[in-house]
This record gives sequence, C-alpha cells and structure tokens, in this order.
Amino acid sequence: MNKKRVRQMNGALVRRLNNRPAAEYFAGQETFLNWIEEELYLQRFIPLYQQGRLRCAAVLEVCRPELSRLAGGEPEEGWLSYAFCFARRQAFPEKEGTQQVWDRGAVFFLSVLQVLFAGEREKFPFDPMWDFSFLRDEEWEGCACGVAYHQMLRLWKREYIYEMMRLGLEVTPFKALEHIAGVHHIAVTAGRALKEAGVPVDLTLVSGSAAGHDIGKFGCREGERVPYLHYYYTELWFRRRKLTEIGHVAANHSVWDLEPDYLSVEALLLIYADFRVKQTRGPQGEEITQVSTLEEAFEVILQKLDNVDEEKRRRYRRVYARLRDFERFMVTRGVDVTMKGRNSPPREEKNVALMTDEEALEAMTLDCVGYNMELMNRLTGQRSFAGLLEVARGETNWRRLRAYLGVFESYSMYLHIPQKVQTLAFLYELLMHREGDIRRQAAALMGEIIACFHAGYVKERPADSRPDPRAITDLDQWKLYLEKIIHPDHKLMPQHRRWITYALKFALISLLSRCPGREERFLTPFFAYYRHPEELEDEVAFQLAETAAALPTELFSRRQTELLVRFADSLSKRKDVTVRTAVMLLLDRLWRKEPQYQRPRRVLAEMNVGGSGSLPLLRRNILQGQQAAALEDEEVSEIFLDNLKTATPWILRLANIRLLTDFARTGRSPALHIATHLSNLIKVSDRVTVRHNAGMALLEMAPLLTVDQRNEVVVELCRGLELGQQEFTKYIPDYLGKLALWLPPEQLNENLNELQAALCSASSRVVASVLDTVGVIYEEYDAYKFRFPEPEEEYRNRRDRMLGMLMRGLTGMEEQTQQEGMFVLGRRVFGSEILSSGEKRRAFLLTARKILAIYHQEAGDDLTFYYRAAMLGKVYRFLIEQELFCGGFTFGPPRPVAFFPGTFDPFTLSHKGIVKAIRDLGFEVQLAIDEFSWSKRTQPYRIRRRIAAMSVADEFYVQIFPEDFPVNIANPENLRQLRQAFPGRKVSIVVGSDVVAHASSYQKPETENSIQTFDHVIFRRAEANEGAGADYSCISGHVVELTLPEQLEEISSTRIREAVDANRDITNLVDPTVQEFIYRRGLYLREPQDKPVLRTEEMEFSLCAEPDGRMERMLRTLYPGGQGGTLVHRLRDSGDEVMLLCGGGERRLLGAASFNCLDSQHLFSRLGSAELSGLVRQNAGGRTLLVSGLFVPRGENREELMQLLLTEVLTVALSREFTYALYMPLAGGEDEAVRNLLALQGFAETERSGRTVLAVDMRQPIVLSRNVDTAIKAPLSSAPRVREAVRAAHRRLQASLTKLQPGCLVLSLSAGVIYHRMVQRITACNGVPAQPLVPRQLGPDICVPFGKMLRGVAVPNTVTKTLRTDKVYEADLSAYSIEAYPDYSPLADQVKTIRAFDRPVLLVDDMLHDGKRIRRLAPLLEETGTRVDRVLVGYLTGMGRDLMEQLGYPVDGIYYLPNLRMRFVESTLYPFIGGDTIRRSQRLPGGLQPSVNRILPYASPEFAPLDMETAWELSLCCLENARDILLALETEYRSQFAKTLSLSRLGEAVILPLCPDKGGCMTYDPSRAASTYLEGDIELLKRMRSVR
Repeated sequence: MNKKRVRQMNGALVRRLNNRPAAEYFAGQETFLNWIEEELYLQRFIPLYQQGRLRCAAVLEVCRPELSRLAGGEPEEGWLSYAFCFARRQAFPEKEGTQQVWDRGAVFFLSVLQVLFAGEREKFPFDPMWDFSFLRDEEWEGCACGVAYHQMLRLWKREYIYEMMRLGLEVTPFKALEHIAGVHHIAVTAGRALKEAGVPVDLTLVSGSAAGHDIGKFGCREGERVPYLHYYYTELWFRRRKLTEIGHVAANHSVWDLEPDYLSVEALLLIYADFRVKQTRGPQGEEITQVSTLEEAFEVILQKLDNVDEEKRRRYRRVYARLRDFERFMVTRGVDVTMKGRNSPPREEKNVALMTDEEALEAMTLDCVGYNMELMNRLTGQRSFAGLLEVARGETNWRRLRAYLGVFESYSMYLHIPQKVQTLAFLYELLMHREGDIRRQAAALMGEIIACFHAGYVKERPADSRPDPRAITDLDQWKLYLEKIIHPDHKLMPQHRRWITYALKFALISLLSRCPGREERFLTPFFAYYRHPEELEDEVAFQLAETAAALPTELFSRRQTELLVRFADSLSKRKDVTVRTAVMLLLDRLWRKEPQYQRPRRVLAEMNVGGSGSLPLLRRNILQGQQAAALEDEEVSEIFLDNLKTATPWILRLANIRLLTDFARTGRSPALHIATHLSNLIKVSDRVTVRHNAGMALLEMAPLLTVDQRNEVVVELCRGLELGQQEFTKYIPDYLGKLALWLPPEQLNENLNELQAALCSASSRVVASVLDTVGVIYEEYDAYKFRFPEPEEEYRNRRDRMLGMLMRGLTGMEEQTQQEGMFVLGRRVFGSEILSSGEKRRAFLLTARKILAIYHQEAGDDLTFYYRAAMLGKVYRFLIEQELFCGGFTFGPPRPVAFFPGTFDPFTLSHKGIVKAIRDLGFEVQLAIDEFSWSKRTQPYRIRRRIAAMSVADEFYVQIFPEDFPVNIANPENLRQLRQAFPGRKVSIVVGSDVVAHASSYQKPETENSIQTFDHVIFRRAEANEGAGADYSCISGHVVELTLPEQLEEISSTRIREAVDANRDITNLVDPTVQEFIYRRGLYLREPQDKPVLRTEEMEFSLCAEPDGRMERMLRTLYPGGQGGTLVHRLRDSGDEVMLLCGGGERRLLGAASFNCLDSQHLFSRLGSAELSGLVRQNAGGRTLLVSGLFVPRGENREELMQLLLTEVLTVALSREFTYALYMPLAGGEDEAVRNLLALQGFAETERSGRTVLAVDMRQPIVLSRNVDTAIKAPLSSAPRVREAVRAAHRRLQASLTKLQPGCLVLSLSAGVIYHRMVQRITACNGVPAQPLVPRQLGPDICVPFGKMLRGVAVPNTVTKTLRTDKVYEADLSAYSIEAYPDYSPLADQVKTIRAFDRPVLLVDDMLHDGKRIRRLAPLLEETGTRVDRVLVGYLTGMGRDLMEQLGYPVDGIYYLPNLRMRFVESTLYPFIGGDTIRRSQRLPGGLQPSVNRILPYASPEFAPLDMETAWELSLCCLENARDILLALETEYRSQFAKTLSLSRLGEAVILPLCPDKGGCMTYDPSRAASTYLEGDIELLKRMRSVR
C-alpha cells in the first residue's frame, strides 16, 4: 500500500473524527487531531496487512497508547469488549448504561477500525462471509427504497455497525457477521441475476433488509432467547430510524414468514438466503458458518426447531416447499443458485401444447410463484398502493370492484400499518356503496384487517417491552370504526347512514372469527353501547339488537347475556315495529342458548306485538316451537302480500320467511306456492339480506318439493338469470346451483343445456351469472350421487361437462367474461373448501395446460392480472397441499398424438365433430392452424386460432399447436421436427380422404420422415363413401378411418360466408360463441374464399426512335386538315423519342408522348433562345428532359391515359438521371389539357424571350403512390361513382402536393400499373407464364410480398405468401417499429412459415428507399436459412440500391429514382381507408384498428420543412378527399346491398379498415358511418386555422 493511499486513509480518519457524531466526543481535542494528521498516524498500522485480514486485537495493540492518552486508562473489561458494547449502545440505546469516561476512546478505536477495514476490502479478495457488496450508485438509483437505502448506508457507517460485527467475532463465541454477510451475498447476488433476467426487483430493499436482518441479535440482552427475540429488536432498529419499508422485510425473515400466500420477491430472496446460510457446531462447540443447499438446510432447521409435533412438521414442510419452488423459479430465470457466478440466460419456455403433464405441473407451479411476486411488486410501496386505492375508489362496476377487494383481502396480511389505516378508510367509504354485496364484503374485510392489524409482526417480544404510546393499535381502530358505524356522520344521507349501520354485524362477525382467544378484547367496547338503551334512537337500537341476534351466542358470558336481556327488555316496550321484531329475534337466540334461563321467555311473553300481523305469529312460533308452525290460508296470503310490499320493513320479511319455512316443514303447506314466492324474493327483493334468507329457505324446502315442483322453480330462476340485469341476477347463482342438484339426472341435464345455451349470450352479465351458477353446481356436485345414484361414467361425464363450461369462460370474447371465469375457477374449484382433493386433482389434470395456454396468450388489462393472480394463488395453495399431504400427482401414460393441420377458416362444428371422435379414440388432438393454404384468402392467423380455441375450450385432451412451429406436411424436415417434439409418443396425421387422393405430398416417393411414414387418422367424405373403398396404399403407417355424420359433412366455409352475408343464424355451422364473435368482429363479410389471381393488363409501353405508322394515323385523326401530317414531320425532324401506350388484345394505340434529351451544348439549337438556354443551365445540374408533346384521343379515360404516359416518360428520364424538365410543345401540338396535367406534376410557367414554357426541377422529386383503388374491395372498387371519386381526390391531392416545394416534381405512380408490371417481373423470374395455366403448374420460387403491395392476391402460377408487416407507432408517435400486422403471427413465426415451404424467395414490395421493413426481416431470413433469390420493388431509389448491396440481395425495380425528397402513399393520408397502426392495448369495436394519419388534426405532419398554412391546406385536402371517397362508397354500398355502410361493416368495402386514434379514452360508435366522423374532424381542423 503506497504512501498516497496511506495519506488518503489518514485524511479519512481525521475527517471521521471531525464530523458528527464523533466530533461531539473530540471537542477540545484539536491538538490530538492535528497530531494524528501531521504524524500520518495510520502508517503504523500498514504492517498488519501483511499478516492477512485484520484482527481487532492486533489493531488495538498498535493504538493502545492513544487510547490511554484519550481516556486516561483502560476499561475494566478491556477495550475490545468496551468498544463492542459501545457500538451496541449506539444501535440500541436502551442497553446497559454508558460510561462517558471511556466513550472517546471507543469512538477513536471504532473510527480507526472503520478506515482500516475500508483499506482491507481493497487489498484482499472479496470474502462473502466477511464483506458486504453494497449496491453501486447506478444500481439503486430509481429504486423505490433508494432514499431509505442511502440513509441506511449512512447510518451503517455512523453507528459503526460493521465494526461492531467484526468485534463480535473476537469478543463473543458467536459469528453473527459470517451469517449476516453470507445472507447478504446470496440475496444480492440472486437479486442482481433476477433483475438482469427481467424480473422486477428492488435491489435496495434486498440489500438493506439482508444487511440488517439480524442486527437485532446485537440488541438482545443476556439471558434473552436470541433466536426468538432478535426479530423484535431488528424491527425496533429500523422503525426508530424511520426505515419502515426495509425494516418490514428485514424483521420478517423466519421460515414461518413464508406462510402468507403473497410475498414480494425481495422478502423471498431474504428468507431464501437466510435459509441457506446456516451455522452448526464444530467438535469444540464453536460455530461453523456454511452455505447449504435447500435440502441440507431443511434438515438443519428441523433439528433446531423446538417442540416439533406433526402439525409443526406439516407447517414446516409447507414453507419449505414454497422456498423450493422459488429456487426453481430462479433457476428457470438463469440464476446460478450455487452462487459461483455462472448465471445463464433465462431458460426458453416450452410451448404449453408440447408439454408433458409433468412439465405442465412444473410450469404452472413456477407461473404461480411468478404471478405472486408480480402482484407484490405492483402493490409494494406507499405510492403504488395509494394509486391502487384510487383506482378502486373510482370503479363503478361491482364485479371489477370485487376483484380489487379480493386483492386487498389476499394482501391485507402484508400491509404496513399506514396502509391498513388507508384501507380501512377506503372500506368505510364502501359501506355506502349501492350494491349490498359490496357493502357486506367491505365490512367483512374491515373486521379481518382489524383482527390481523398486527399480523405483520407476531413474534415473541421481550418481557419488559412496552408498546409505543404513539403507535396505532387494533383496538384503537376498532373503537374508531365502531363509533363511526353505529353513529355515522349526521351530514350523510339517511339511506347511507342506514347502509353503514347495517354493516355492523358483518364487520363484527368477521372480526370475531379471526381473533381466537382475543374476542373479549373487542367485545368489551362493543357491549358498552348496550348499557343505556333508553338513550338510543330507534335506528341505532334496532341495529344493535339485530347485530347481537346475529352473533355466535357461545361467545357471550353470563354477564353479557344478562346485559342483552336487559337491553331487549327495555326496547320491547318501544312503538317501532322493526325494533320490536329485532328484539324478538334476539330473545329467541338468547333463550335457545340457555333454555333454563327463563327471563328471555318472560320478556318475550310480555312484550307488545301490535303493529304487524306477523309479530303475534312470530311470538307464537318462538314460544310454542313446531306446534305453532301451522298457518291458516289467510295468514299465508297476508304474509305473501306483506313480503311483496315495498313498505314492509326487511326485518319483518325475514320473520315472514321464517314463518313460511317452519310451516313448510309440517308437510301441510302449499309448498310450491311458498317455493315460488321465495324464488321471486331472490330475484326482485330490494334488500340483499332478504334475498339471501329467501335463498337459504328455498334450499331448506327443496327436499319437501316434488320433482316437478323443483323443476318448475329451477326454470323460474333460470329465466331470472337470463334477464341480464345485475341487480336481479347476481344473487341467483348460489341458490339456483344448489337447487338444481335436487333435480333427477334427466332434468338436471336439461338445466345444463339451458345454461350452456345462455353461456353463449351476447351479454357478459348473463354469461358471468351462468358461470357462477355452473361453478356452484360443480362445487356442490359430490352430494348428487347420494341423492340420485347413477352409473359412475354418467356422473363423471356430467362433472367434466360442467368443468368444460367453466373453461369456456376463460376464452370468452370479453374481458369481463374471462375475469369471471378466473374468479369461478379459483373460488369454486381450486380454492373450494367443499370440493374433495381428488376432484381438485382431476380438475387440475384436465385443465392445467389449457389454463397455461390461455393466460400465456392473453395478457389483459391490470384488472385481469389481479383476477388471474387471485386464481393462481388458489391454484398454488392447492398444488402445495396436494404434493405434501395428498400424495402428489400420479400421471398415467401419455396419450398418442393426433396432429390435425388445417386452415380452419373458420373452425366449424364439422371440425369439432372430427376432434371429438379422434379424442374419444384415446388420442390427444393437436390442432395446427396452418398458413400453407396460400391460394385461399383467410382471416388473420390469430383470429382463426382464437376461434378454434373458443370452439374447443370445453373439450379436454385437445390442444392448439404452437404458432411458432410451422409444419408443412410436404416438408420431411418439418415432419421430423414434429416427431421429435413428442418423444416417446406416437404421432398420427389427421387428414381427409381427398387430401390423400390429391395432395402432391402423397404422390412423391416415400423418404425418411415423409408424410407416408406416419400413422394416419383419415376421415372420409360422404361422397367418397358412396364409391369404392379408398386407396391408402401410399401410406406405410397404420391407418384409422372415420366417417362423419351426414349433417356435419354438409358444413362448409362457403355456407358460412353466405349466411354471414345474409345476417342469418349460423349456430348449426359453428359454435354459438363463435357466431357472436364473428358478427361482433365483422368477419367473413363480402369475403370470397379464394384469392383473386392477378392478370397482366393488356396494356404496354414501348419506346420508338420516331413516330411509326400507328402514331401517324392517330395524329392525323387528332389533328385533321393536314395539321396532323405536319406534326408528324416536325416530330421526325426534331429527332424526339416517342413513348407509345398500347392496349387491348390487338395492341391498339391508346396514346403517345414525345420527348428529347438535351445536354448543355445542344440547348440553344433546340430551344432557340439564349435566355431560355441560360435558365436551363442555371437550374439543371445535368441533362434536361424536353417534353414536346402528349397525344391521347379524346374519350372517357383520356386524362388517366395522359397521366400514365407522362409518368412513364418522367420515370424513364429519372432513371437516366435527368435533373430538369421542360414542356415546349411542337408547333401545332399545343393542348391546354396537357398544360393542366403538367401543373399537377409541379411544372411551373416560365417566360423567357416572349415564350412561355413549363419547367420543373427533377433532382429530388416528391413521389406519390396512387393506390386508393387497390385499398377498396371489389365490386365497389369498380363502381363508376367510386372510381370518379378516387380520380377527383387524386387530382386534388396532386395539386396540394405541388405547394409543398414549388417547382419540384410531383411524381404520381399508379399502383395498378406497378402491380401488373410486377406480375410480369415475378412470373419471368419464376420461369412461368403470366397467364394462369390449367391445370396449375407452379414455378420453383415463392413470391413473398412484405409491404402493402399484393396483399391478399395471388400471382399466376406462383406460390404467393404474404409477410404481414406493419409500421406500429407508439401512442405519442415518439417512435415506431416494424412488427406483424395486428392479429397475425409475429414476424419471426411468419418467416418460419415461409421457410417451411422450402422454396427460394422472391421478396416483393411497392418501394425501397430507407429499407426499414427489409432491415427488420433480413436477420430473420438469415436465421432460418431462407434463400432470397431476388428483391422486386415498385420503385427503387439510389439509397435502396445501396442497402441491397450491403445485404447481398439482388434487386430490381419497376422504376428507378436516383433520389427523392418526400414520398407519400395516398391511402395512408386518408383516414378510415389507410394509415399506420397505433399501439393500443384496448381494441376498437367492429374489428377496427387504431391508426394515425400524419395530417392535422390527428398528428403533426411528418413532412418538413413546411409552413403551417401549407400543412393545414394539405390536411384539409386529405380529409375532404377521404370524406368524398367514403361518401361514394356509402352510396354505392347502399345501392348494391340496401344497407348502410357503418363502421361495423367498413371491412366489407375497405381491405384494411382503420380508425384514427384519438386517445385511449375515446371510442367509436360502430353503427355510424365513417364519413360522419370525418365531417367532425374537418370542423375541428377549421377551428385550428381560426385560432391562428
């Protein structure tokens, strides 16, 4: 160690002694401090480093003289012990009293140690048992606990924590430092690895809690049980320093702290590390610290536990299993749990469909762990928790609010005290919620939180510990809310006050049920309100009486019982009938508790029963029991009438329900009438408690009803379920489900049929209620076999059917349905306390892979996450219990695989019939939604995949094959990979008999892994059954043949499309849920099944050196009277080239253009003007194009033909690198129409030497792709009014673009011309004719359009497969990326599909400039080994050519443009017709995609530099053009189909319908037309101009 470093260390010591708190001990010691600095005091300690790591005793010997000088001697126990005790007093001031005389020396010694230990860390390698690797600044910045962590590190130094630990190694027999440092090392190392793997971890919380988790051991006094009390002192140290968040984790690190269901990843890391770093005793009794494996640590801790009985052992095994699962989770994320630094990338997740049952079990377990940690990450911290409270506070939907309450319920054990206080305040607000169930749930949760108020720290405390008088206690909170519930604020509305007071019994019952042994603590303040009944208002008195009647009477002492009797006696004389009714019910409970205690009976006999006809009956019922149960007909009728009156108090209705129920038990009652009455109360009563009591009474009556009567009541309740109004339906499921189980099998099956039909309802509320009902039936189903014995197979099939119905909820169309499905599965299946473990196990084995597949694909919103986390939390508890205490899982041999590939567009009932038939043969069916039917026009892959998943959601042993695993049955390599994906299992291919007969793959010679070598399951077509037996001799594998029922054979996608076009019911063709999905998303409307095959137009351009005979004849016709002949002679004399446009089968001349190439030396000779020649030389940077004529006969398409000719001439000139263009018509060839057309191309008038010419700069043209006609579907695209609207819009847009850069060329490129020229190029490259051949003969290459060109079409005689790419902007337009188009597979998977065709690739796009799309695709193509033969584009720029040279791809373009200034695709400028996608999590209605058009008022225009006025005018032009086109489409659509072209049907007119994004809070009405929205946007744009 050099002198410079020694001087630095010495300076650090001086600063340490001069700063607080050390400075307080060295006041007046300036001479000593100066001596330390001048003497270079620390130099004398350097030799100690030569002996290895420093020993405190050795350091003491060197500095002993200075200690004597400072303190005048030595403490009796020695400096080492004294310094150790002094440091302990800094951490825990309540320890032994301080001796001021030695403190200065202790501070000096500790400061010297602190500086020397810092030097030690630099000199010696890191020792995980002695050193702390605290976080670097960049690691803790941004962490939620970053500020607290920084404060803790400051206190760590200030209070000499590390120095205390080092001293403890030498002055005590314990090695606390080794354990603490080891725990810190493991926790931080694993935490860093997890964070690097993408798991959200607050490293400051990990490091801080791990470093301080056992600091409490230094606070324990002699004689105290350190293993039990150090948690208390740890929490005390952090709390005093206001480091509560870190302290909360640090103090709760024992193995028993793993028992709560939800723990943060930071808490798990600490407990895991503490579990593994164990200390054992050596031969001499010394402590030995070592890092153990989990299994080793398990045995060590088990031996240390006190009083280990079987219950404690079970608890310990449970928490150990949670820790083991956490370690497995870390391993899958690439964490090296051996702590040797060999971390790896996260393990690639295996697709669910390819998993074995064992792998699915592990995946589910680890996903449960991950979701639990993610939930805690979202909730940990005061700010995030407060945000969650605010979201819940603003929620109006009761089902969604229920989910948030479920989160608070699950998480309440882990809340900090301030968070519990916040939650109680929020829950109190919910006591005024309009939904009774929410009020009940909130009140019960209040009781639970108060009962577990101190559950965050329940460990042993020192005998003399005293609670902090300032601390908030559970009793304080109970007294506070007890008063607020019994006496709500008088400013509240009367209805709200009543709701609040009614919640009292739910809060109290919940509280008492969760505080065993502490009931009296909370009952005492409650019973204080009963002491002076005469002072209570009627409402308060009623609520107190009603609450006391609802409490468990076994909790009452005799003194409390007498108090309640006196209370009831006082209230029995009141006039209020509700008070007297409540008193009567209370007295009934008290008398039943102690029948020998007669006073309740006397009070009851003497009380006033006037004011209601039910009170005398109720008193008689109570006093005489069953003898008084009979009721007269008039009494029954009166009760029925009373219960239906809104003015009847709810407490009287409860009394009436009791009277009716007791009467029904006699067997002499009109049972059906009573049951029907009770069912009506369940459906329509305005009080929740009445509904619940009616429901319980109805269930009690069920055995007394005949089968027909039960069925009638069940049907009535089912009708109520279908109302869809939550205020009526939400209370029905609990009672309908249980009552249905009193129906015999035939009627129960009919009831399930009705529920299954309702499950396909368009109303998510109805579906949710049906799911709840089915969940209740499933949960209670075990009782059914005892009521109605039947064969086990029928019983089992019905249970499986119900489980399948619940699974349908998980694949519902709406998130509300999916959320309810998760809720029911979690509560009624895996979290049920009624369902047996065997049934849960069977349900798990059937559903595990389906559940995994669903939530791996559907992320959902935040609320969906909370529902899913709640469900997985219950699944995880079940898995642990099953593994530890129920024998685990036994998996049978796996089923053979039936691989069923197909387009499934859509998945029909015919497909489902095939799947079920194959499944019933003992196969596991793998549905492969493939992309190999390239000649068909199909819905996006993920749409088809979702339809298939919805269709088979209720079918077990059916999986959806991975989308990233394309299998082309004609590709043996793909088939080899398919076999390898299912090791040890037979794989059969499922195909139709027609495929075997006609597919080319079956005609090829058999090779290894070819399709013929596989076993097959073949379903024969009906027509095939009529002929001779099918020939399967080409297949060498085993063949199983199936035949479908005739009704399923008749189903076809053509019939579905026809029915959808006619808006007919298709539930006999597809699953009912799929029908709703198709209609809601607007699928299969005006959609032909086959792709249109592009044909080359009978139109071609040709260059001639001079006019030919055809042109001469045309000119003579155009210019009669000899003028045409003169013009021909002038053309020949000028030497101009001629561009001819021919069309028709006879190649008739449609038009011609003449032009010339002028270089600088020939300008004057042709222009005839020096001034004009000078102008050209001044502006042209190279050669100049001279357009001398444009000749097209007059006709309907004259303007369009002129535009095509002019574009062709200009692109030829650009490819020859012309930089300037003039229009100087030959004498006699002037045409005003031509001048107008040239003005649209940016040509501007220039007058020189008395001549007016048109000129334009061609160096950097503005390119406009004219493609609107290709964005509109046939037959609308060919309608005259639509074509005219598109043409007019294009002309207006051209004129507007000329204003962007006046004098700059605006080049209009026709997408139609490019398309048809591209077809010629593609077919030429592929070596096939451009006209379709019959029979079809395919070239060797595959055509792959990867942009907006050739989407949804096929090239003649060429395999054509589109790569669906899209430019996706972030919501703020700050960036964009090239991704898969919405609802299509990711780009990597699409490229794999292209590769599976095993053909060379022709990549096709409309343009290539900066190459964003191809840059994105090139690595994917290279990764899959896909060979690219050529890249073909509509127009190619110089930059694009350079890029292709870099990538090594041959490239060719229809047009070559050396450079360009701006480029526009016309359709992307028009809202609803085109645009770029915006990333939004929420979908728009009708299958529309949120998009952005880079024009005002949607976004700032991307073309710059540009003044705002020009941008405004261009934006207005685009909006008006889009409106006019859409108006034409809407008119034509109405004319052809007699319907309105609304947004929901826009996909019938526009190939890719889009909606301008206006923020996440705005949506569209799908019943309105798009043009009406554009009218509003135009108005908004005009406002923006007026503001200027």
